[in-house]
Amino acid sequence: MSCVTQQRKNKALATQAASATRDLLNRVAAGPDWQEKVMHRSERPLKIAVSLWTHDADSHGECELTMPRDAYTVSILLDDTHVCLDADAQRVIDASLDAGTCYVSRPGETVRVMCPRGYKALHLRIPTQLLWFSAEAERACAALEGRSIGPVKDGLLLQLARTLTDMVDNGQNATFAEQIVDMLVDCIRRLRADNAAVARISRKTTLPNWRLQRVDSYVKSHLSESITLLDMANAAGLSPMHFAAQFRAATSYRPHHYLLLCRLERAKELMNDTSRSMLDIALEVGFQTQAHFTTVFKRLTGKTPSAWRDDMLEARLRKIA
Repeated sequence: MSCVTQQRKNKALATQAASATRDLLNRVAAGPDWQEKVMHRSERPLKIAVSLWTHDADSHGECELTMPRDAYTVSILLDDTHVCLDADAQRVIDASLDAGTCYVSRPGETVRVMCPRGYKALHLRIPTQLLWFSAEAERACAALEGRSIGPVKDGLLLQLARTLTDMVDNGQNATFAEQIVDMLVDCIRRLRADNAAVARISRKTTLPNWRLQRVDSYVKSHLSESITLLDMANAAGLSPMHFAAQFRAATSYRPHHYLLLCRLERAKELMNDTSRSMLDIALEVGFQTQAHFTTVFKRLTGKTPSAWRDDMLEARLRKIA
């Protein structure tokens, strides 16, 4: 291939990437509280776009967007927050996440993000060719075809993301910023390769459905009691160590986190009965005190139990009216 032909091809790819970026921004169905600040656009033929997305902590935020078909979109949380994320109408995340947690959306994926609290994250739009950087990488990542990556926490990603944000805010030189972006891309490549290995292993070690159903039945029938990791492992017929690893591979949840979610879902059902006190509900779903129940409920939903019940009753009245 001649140099002229290669240059034309690179120019065409850059034009496609720019067009996809404009299309993405035009289709963001976010409220006015969401803000996007462009942090960096690389000067190379295959451009990497970096932006800072923020949302006010005082209001519930929700947005939906479809990713470009020729790029991966990486979201790196800069602050701790609670995130609900649906990918192609499937719930992927509903948890309190630490700063440094990232999610890599595959090309063409439709993502809906809901944040009951504030949101601050660095977003990178990386052309596909820059992640599939060699035949070896393509073979290593074949297990990830059609899959997103995350949520996964990485300390180096957080450090680089914050460094880039500080550099841009302070107006430091673009050459150094380009080097930081290159390091971020290298980290994402590593995460892809690591996740491919996990995907190959998880196909062999993920809990079969019948074991998951036994655990689910045990948990939901003993919610008012103290449930330990050993109890859940016994229900699955596995040792605690193997159960914990395989359960997380199958569900993306730690066993304890899953247990808390089950307790809260049952609590929401009980709160439909307005004659029940919060203390009664807390004890029935396995919390030792109302204070602990309130703390966990707010951490995982963004609201106190009383506020959640008030909102539920208000919505019910509007529906009747």
